[in-house]
Amino acid sequence: MNNLLQLYGWDHYCTQQANEHNEHEVGRIKSVNKTNYDLITSSGAVKGELTGQLLYASNEDDLPKTGDWVKIMPFDSQCIITEVLPRYSELSRKEVGRKSNKQLLASNIDKAFLIQGLDQDFNPRRLERVVTALKDADIEPIILLNKVDTREDASDQVEQIKSNLPDVTTVAISALKNIGLTTLNDMLQTQQTYILLGSSGAGKSTLLNALLGEERQKTNDISDAVGKGKHTTTNRELFTMPNGSIIIDTAGVREFGLALDDIDSLTLTFTDISELAKQCRYTDCTHMDEPECAVLEALENDQLDEALYNSYIKLRSEAEHYAASTQDKKRKGKDLSKLVRNMKRYNIKKRY
Repeated sequence: MNNLLQLYGWDHYCTQQANEHNEHEVGRIKSVNKTNYDLITSSGAVKGELTGQLLYASNEDDLPKTGDWVKIMPFDSQCIITEVLPRYSELSRKEVGRKSNKQLLASNIDKAFLIQGLDQDFNPRRLERVVTALKDADIEPIILLNKVDTREDASDQVEQIKSNLPDVTTVAISALKNIGLTTLNDMLQTQQTYILLGSSGAGKSTLLNALLGEERQKTNDISDAVGKGKHTTTNRELFTMPNGSIIIDTAGVREFGLALDDIDSLTLTFTDISELAKQCRYTDCTHMDEPECAVLEALENDQLDEALYNSYIKLRSEAEHYAASTQDKKRKGKDLSKLVRNMKRYNIKKRY
C-alpha cells in the first residue's frame, strides 16, 4: 500500500466501500477550486481537471467534492479526473434560497466537530439543527463548546447542551488557551475523516492550528460589536493530523437548511420527545393539539423544555416542507418526461 494514500485514509475507505481500483489509479480531493482540483495521489500532490463527461454532469452533486475519492488518469504533471468513486457518507444542506435543492458540502466523513463559541455565537437551536442533519447523514456529531475561558457561567451553558442533546458527546474547550485539547486529541482516530463545522469566528481555524501544532490556517480578530469573525476560511480543505487522522476545515456556516432523507432523523436528535411520544394515545400524534398527548402533557407540567419543544416543531415543519417540495419537483420532472415522450410519438406518427 502506498504510504501517502494510506495517510489520507485509503485503507479506511476500502473498509467502508468495496472497490477494485488500483492505488495508482485513484486520488483524494483535498480542495475544490474554481477551475481545477487539488488532489493527493500515490505520486504526491497534483492539480486535476475533469473529463468532459464529468464537467457537464447534469447534477452538481455528481462533481467531485472535498473528501471524495476519484479515479484518475495521469497527464503530464497533472491528472484527469474520470470518475467519482462511491461515497460512504455525504453531508448536505438545503441550498440557500431554493425550496428543494440540496448542496453537497463534503463526502466520506466519519465524524463531525460542531464548534460554537460561548460568546455571541452560542446558539443551542443551531446546534440541534446541524446535529439533526448529521444524524440523517449517518455522521457522528461531536459538539465542541469553545472559549470556555471567556465566561464565568460556561459550565451552565455546557450542562444546558448536555441536557438538551444527551446522546451527543459534548466537550468544553478553549482552542486559544489549550483547554480540553488533550481530550480532543485522544478522540481522533487514525485514517478517520472529521469535518469542522461552525460559524465564522467560532474558532475553527484556531482549533485546527492547535491540533496541527503549527499555524496553517490564517486567523484574525473577532469584532467586539457583533462577535463575528472578521475573516473566514474561503473553501473546504482537507488536512492530515500528526496522529494520522484527517480533518476537513470549512468556511463559516451560519445558515444550515435541513435537507433530510428521512424525517424520522429528528427522533434521533430530540430523544426526550421521541421517548415521550411512545406514551401518546395516537401513534401518528403530531404533538400539536391532540388529546392525551404525552409530549404536550410534559410541556404543561414543566417536564419538557419549551424552547426545545419549539425547536423540534420548527425543524419538523421545515423538514416536511422540504420533503413535499422534493416530491413536487420529482412529479413535475416525470410529467415533463411523459410530455416529451408523447411529443416524440406524435412526430413519428405525423412522419408516416
